[in-house]
Amino acid sequence: MNNATIIAIDGPAGAGKSTVSRLLAKELGYTYLDSGAMYRALAWALQREGVDLEAEAHVARALPELPLEFSTRGGSLLIHCGGKALEDELRNPEMAAYASRISQMRAVRTFLTEWQRKLAEAGKVVAEGRDTATVVFPHAGVKVFLTADPAARAGRRHAEYLAKGIRVDYAVLERQIRERDEADSTRCLAPLRPADGAVILDTSDLDISEVMSRLMDLIREKSRG
Repeated sequence: MNNATIIAIDGPAGAGKSTVSRLLAKELGYTYLDSGAMYRALAWALQREGVDLEAEAHVARALPELPLEFSTRGGSLLIHCGGKALEDELRNPEMAAYASRISQMRAVRTFLTEWQRKLAEAGKVVAEGRDTATVVFPHAGVKVFLTADPAARAGRRHAEYLAKGIRVDYAVLERQIRERDEADSTRCLAPLRPADGAVILDTSDLDISEVMSRLMDLIREKSRG
């Protein structure tokens, strides 16, 4: 695996990981690897098969049999289940909640970690998630931890859902974000934290262009050694 050309971006929900990672990948000509979409796809596939998402043993047994495929093309992650391309099915708060639930299961994390590493074998990847730099790609050439205060993150997530035509109460989103922060940072398995050597960037008062500028400066600095 070409770790030098892997950029790993971690952080809590709503910190801007997805938007920034997508833009960075496009700017660099890299592949954007969205681990959140992979977890949501897995939750969707398990539900489709009627698997009880509360029963870790049932989930673990189902994983090898799922008709779920991940691939990349043209810098994008492609997800298919039983020949069906998954896109809109993954973009709702309910599926995010299911993904959060199964992400705490060891078998699930092992399954998707193996997939992420397989997809990144050739390098030139911008990967984002919650344990991307700590567990999945601990030797990534660039490691970043994006964060922001919960109110700012809830506002961003609320705007994203509205843009997709999904109506969600802001107060509910902020509560869910705080609950997710607590669950992610205190879980025994791969807790959310900055990786060793990661650059921590608080985006609360930064717009996307400012975040991009700082990250591109960091990448250029790393490339110079």
